[in-house]
Amino acid sequence: MSALKSPRDCTSLNDVRVGIDSLDRQIFEALRQRLEYVKAAAQFKPSEESIPAPERVLTMLAERRELAEAAGYNVAFTEELFRQIIEWNIQQQILHWRATRGQANPTEVQA
Repeated sequence: MSALKSPRDCTSLNDVRVGIDSLDRQIFEALRQRLEYVKAAAQFKPSEESIPAPERVLTMLAERRELAEAAGYNVAFTEELFRQIIEWNIQQQILHWRATRGQANPTEVQA
């Protein structure tokens, strides 16, 4: 396996692929850690109905759009990406909330 190089220093397609694979592993780890925080938040939610927090979602999406714009990144793509991440995490938090309160449905699968 090649050592990780900056995109500018890549001299082959393999160098590029090594970089992409490394970043994908970092993204996966960040998503795993994010989910741990999402599950931790469940302990502070008084009810299952309080989990979605639509006002928080709107604030988060606005902040992610601002980050994308400041970085010169595609704002629409960023918003959709984070919308999907947030929606999936909300579902996982609901499942976790139920499981920690003995209300889990045995057919529901958590990550």
